Amino acid sequence: MEAWIGGAVVVLIPVLCLGVPGLAVGLAIYYSHRARQRRMAQCAAWAAYHGFQYWPQDPSALTISGQPPFTLGSGRQALDVVRGQFRDVHLHCFQYRFHTTSGDSQSTHDYQVVAISLPAMRPLLDIAHENALSRRFEKDIVFENQAFNDRFKIASPSPRFAYDVIHPRTMEWMLADPRAHTIRWRFEGSWLITYRTGGLKLEEVFYYADFLHQVLAQVPKHVWSEG
Repeated sequence: MEAWIGGAVVVLIPVLCLGVPGLAVGLAIYYSHRARQRRMAQCAAWAAYHGFQYWPQDPSALTISGQPPFTLGSGRQALDVVRGQFRDVHLHCFQYRFHTTSGDSQSTHDYQVVAISLPAMRPLLDIAHENALSRRFEKDIVFENQAFNDRFKIASPSPRFAYDVIHPRTMEWMLADPRAHTIRWRFEGSWLITYRTGGLKLEEVFYYADFLHQVLAQVPKHVWSEG
């Protein structure tokens, strides 16, 4: 009997060992699905409360920008897409996800995107922050305010548009507002966009949307009427 029990144990252990990883994967998929369902319900409720529309996934949202990070990696997705009217402009927010591969490993990258509509289509104008590498290796548009040049990196194929938007009062505002020192934003086509790494946090949407409204308020009216 001892031999038989020992033999049974020897046979069962490999079977159990093979079954445990499969069970673990199955449980992971199950709990991931449940978490995704809860997240979708949360986003749908939040959107409905504020009078917005919600889509769990919408590939058309990816056309908001033709610049990095929206051109990086593979398997690009726009998740938890919310659209609606906010302070008389169109508000658009979502979680942007893509994958990169290095050797045999794959990494997933997420960005939170919040955007508001512009009064008219305009060229790309990207507002980033200077660092040691960008100061040394990357060229940008130079302004007459050296403190501004030291803090911000401005890129655009249209220097005229850049100078029209970022006039002396706007430079002073950007230097004085701590949000401008941490938030990256860009004008592109019909959108004023901000994005940051990480997932979409609903509690942050209006913080970024309010900031974009203040950016928009700095732009002289004639910028939107020019051909």
